[in-house]
Amino acid sequence: MARQVRSEATRRKILDAAIDVFNEVGYAAADRGTIIERTGMTKGAFYHHFDSMESLASAIIEEGAKLLLDVLGAPSDSFSPALENMVHRSFVVADLFASNRVARTAEQLTLAFGKFNDTRARVYANWVQEMAAEVSRAITEGDLREGLDPNTVSESIIGATFGTRILSQSTQSGNDLVGRLTRMWELLFPAIVTDTSLSYYREYLAREALRHLNHDSAP
Repeated sequence: MARQVRSEATRRKILDAAIDVFNEVGYAAADRGTIIERTGMTKGAFYHHFDSMESLASAIIEEGAKLLLDVLGAPSDSFSPALENMVHRSFVVADLFASNRVARTAEQLTLAFGKFNDTRARVYANWVQEMAAEVSRAITEGDLREGLDPNTVSESIIGATFGTRILSQSTQSGNDLVGRLTRMWELLFPAIVTDTSLSYYREYLAREALRHLNHDSAP
């Protein structure tokens, strides 16, 4: 058992060092020697856990996908309107990427590789499916316009959310995700929300954005 604990601690140390290096210089410019030097370990210890830089990056992507799955797998409030759940969930995901460097690095590596691994692909497929169910409920509740295709709306929202995160990461500060996400919803609302519900959800969006801005700025 003690050997297993030490092995896990070594693996964690390598992953943490790799995350630091990938964040500093990007995957393409990252050097295995730099990562090993950061850990203070031998090459043998590194290769015992990861036989290549690709396997190291894949492990980080897998860890980030599981973090995202945990957030998205949390049950929605069945007593709240579906559209509130949709907006709230998008900000919860934004909080994860604002506060968790593993999640951020995993997404950057996903873009560097140009494809999702199986876990991450499953996360996004489940998210699209669950969002589509919420869209259907929001239409029934009268908050979203009749005639909308739930899958199309779900894919559009998640695609816009994903793109918003990428744009935020590309800025020097990288801390404007809540603002970008708010503007995304402000643009989408008139196209999908019924006229009778539009005013309420604009106010709800403003409250949600303020709450998450305060959360991000808390010590």
